[in-house]
Order: sequence, then C-alpha cells, then structure tokens
Amino acid sequence: MEAVLSRIDEVEPEVNAWIHLDRKAALTAAKAADKRKRRPPLFGIPICVKDVIDVAGMPTTAGSANWSRTPMHDAESVARLKKAGAIVVGKGNTNEFAFGIDGRNSHWGDCHNPFDTSRISGGSSSGPAAAVASGMALGGIGTDTSGSIRVPASLCGLVGVRPTLNLVPTDGVFPLAHSYDVIGPLARTATDAEILTSVLSGEPKAKPKPAADPAELRVVVADDLVRRAGKDVAGLVMRVTEELARQGATLAHVAIPGLDAADEVHRQIQLYEVAKVHAGWFETLKDEYEDQVRSRLEEARQITATEYEAAQEERVRIVAGFDEAMKDCDVLVAPATPVAAPLLAAEMVEVNGEETLQRTALLSCVTSLSQLGSPVVTVPIGRIAGLPVGLQILGREGSDSMLLAVAKAVEVALA
Repeated sequence: MEAVLSRIDEVEPEVNAWIHLDRKAALTAAKAADKRKRRPPLFGIPICVKDVIDVAGMPTTAGSANWSRTPMHDAESVARLKKAGAIVVGKGNTNEFAFGIDGRNSHWGDCHNPFDTSRISGGSSSGPAAAVASGMALGGIGTDTSGSIRVPASLCGLVGVRPTLNLVPTDGVFPLAHSYDVIGPLARTATDAEILTSVLSGEPKAKPKPAADPAELRVVVADDLVRRAGKDVAGLVMRVTEELARQGATLAHVAIPGLDAADEVHRQIQLYEVAKVHAGWFETLKDEYEDQVRSRLEEARQITATEYEAAQEERVRIVAGFDEAMKDCDVLVAPATPVAAPLLAAEMVEVNGEETLQRTALLSCVTSLSQLGSPVVTVPIGRIAGLPVGLQILGREGSDSMLLAVAKAVEVALA
C-alpha cells in the first residue's frame, strides 16, 4: 500500500486517474490486514473503483460536477472485493455519467494515458485503467456498456473483462443503459483478471486455470472487424492468430451477418435507455452537463419507444448472426481498437487513409460485440510506436473462465 501511495504521489499529477482518494483509510486497512492470519484471494490488494460504483463512505459523482451521493453501503461488487481482502484506495476518473469512450472530463480533468500523457486513456473506465497501467493500483473495477472496459484496456495495455451479462450484480451502480451494462475488472495480466472476475462473480475460491492449449482451440477471426482497424493493428491481430495456428489452433475466417446494422442498433437502444435514466432531472440540470453529454442526451430524448422495440428485435437477429458465425468454433477474435491511443486534442483520427471522428473510430470494433450477452476479454497484443493495442476474445455465455485461459495462451504465445 505504501508503494502504491508513493506511486500516486509520483505520477497522479500527470495522469489524473483519481476523482477521490482516501489515503488514510487505505493505509489503516493495510496495517490491519498485516495483523491477520487469514489470507483471502485479494489479501491487501489496492483497488481503484470507477466513480459510478458505490463505495460506502466515499462520494459517488459519476464524473459529474453537480450530481453526487455518499452511500452508506457498498455496491455488491465492491462488497465482494472487500470480503476477498481487497482495499479500495479511491474512486477512479470517468467520462461524465460514463457517457463517453475517450476518458475526457471537463469537470474533473481529462484522464491521460500513462504511456504518453498527451494522449487519451480511453473511457469511460479511464481512471481504473490508467491507475493500474501506471502502478497506482494493482486492480481496477469498471463498467462496460459500449466498450468502456475494453477500449481503455486496449489503449493502456491491460487485460479487461466484459463478463457474461448479469454475471456480476449491478446494484449500487449509476446506470448508463441497463440492457448492456456490466461490471468487470482491469488488470495487468490474465491471471490477475481471472482472480478478480472470480471474486466479482461470487466464486472467490475458484482456482486459476492454466493457459489454454492452442492445439485444442478452434479460433475464428471476425474479418469485418479486422477491416475496420488500421493496417498496423490488423497486422498485430494476424500475427497472434498465426502464432496460435502455428501452435496447433484451428483457424478460420468469417463475415458476420448483420454486423453493419449493429452500430445503429446499439445507438438507438443505448440512447433510449440513457434518456430514461436522466429524465427526472435533465430539464432542470441540463446546463450543468458537459456540452457533448448534453448533446447526446438531447438526441437520446428523440428516440421513440417504437424505434427502441424495433432495435431490440434487430438485436436478436444480430445475436443469431454471431451464433451462426461461432457454431463451429470456441472463440471469435477481433481488434479491440482500430488504432493506438489518439492525441487528447484530436477530434479526428486517420484509419487506413480516411479521417474518422475519434469517437466513431474507438467504438467501431466494440459495439457490435456488446449486443450479445456473451463475455469478451481484451488482452494486449503489441505496441505501435510505443503505444499498446489489444485483441478482443469473444466466447459463448458463461465461458468467462475459458476466455481468460485463452487470454493466457495469447500472453504465452507473445512472450
């Protein structure tokens, strides 16, 4: 704990990963843990919790300057972490109300990428990702609706887990879009992520599994998503899949039916649901929101119930397309982000010679996979000009543990 607090003193002024810190309570908890004989799975591990998730006695601001609550009780996910021995150091930065993908926040300051502080960390689980990547925490807990764990995991060189939908309770969490929202970990290795996932899912005594044997894996590459990535990222995806094939994995390539419609389906469902969350106070507080968040919420209020129902029906067809693509395989892989971390000041990014809105680019590889209830693990697969990027590994519902074993196999293949 002392090492982590010292690291915070050293790098937090440049990274800005934290909204709230409780150094005294964290150190007191660590001293108390030193006296205990029982050593649970997360014994003394310093954790950064995204500031949309309740921690008893700490303010939850959801990254807003004009909305907050100080809960008396932990969110169930936090209670499970504490019971397993973890120590919450504080609350991590986030896009306002988790409604963003870049880690920018005009109220609390932008979160910066530890690999290059002139660049974005990715969001909206920006603080937990940046804290873990820079050594200011040993584990992070975030939420993922569109890609808010997977994108910062990719840009900050971490393993991030979007668990099976409803595997981890979401009570005590400020919602974004309830039919997509999940809670999951950010960690430095697949083994760390596996331990955190086991605790969060209510199975703290689960033993870590060995890396999957590539010779027993059937891997399918989502070519449509690979084509959305820049050539450098696509090359790293191909390198890792070819290495797995060299080690015996069966490799195939697919086009996923209905994938092009997934982005619009996600937009309509997410906007309709987020509008409902903010309906009670939006008109009163609308001038207090960040400009971009207010604009998205105004757009969200235009989505009709009829459009929402039609989008949910189309979502079912998209899921069926994924099921068909994966019927003869164990995992599907795709880039997590099409590029490495863009500059904080950049509104546009270049992908394969075309200028694209940064937000559109960062969401391009993740929102389609959010339509499913299935788990997705992001694992680092290399660097571009010193900046990390990640690979998404998608499985069937309930295959969280198996996916993390595959992530370990990727780590071994690239070691």
